[in-house]
Amino acid sequence: MKPWANKEMPPFNEHLGFVIEQWRENHIKMSAELKPEHLNRSGIPHGGYISALLDAATALSGAYSEDPLYYRKALTLSLNINYLGQAQSNKLYAIGKVTASGRNIYYGAAEVYDAFDNIIASGQGVFRYRKE
Repeated sequence: MKPWANKEMPPFNEHLGFVIEQWRENHIKMSAELKPEHLNRSGIPHGGYISALLDAATALSGAYSEDPLYYRKALTLSLNINYLGQAQSNKLYAIGKVTASGRNIYYGAAEVYDAFDNIIASGQGVFRYRKE
């Protein structure tokens, strides 16, 4: 069994259809199948949807735990996004990683790609661990 398979995901991420493909210490790969409600008037993924995927990938990259029923919780303090291209498929994936960390604060970066490996956006964030 995958160590993250039983971890409860935030309801917002589930609502948007985000799926964890890989998750380990300081790294995550997430995917999302685009639906009509995720698109803007031009028929491409809405920037807010891509932003939410980047936020989830950067934040969860630092929230991994070996315990299959637990993950660390964190708050986004800052998120910077660069939109770089348009998706050419209805499936997206994001790869996030921790770039630096301390006791209470960590920094993450992520990139979003379409199914053809075209980069769609990149993001960098600052996060604070929540106390339980």
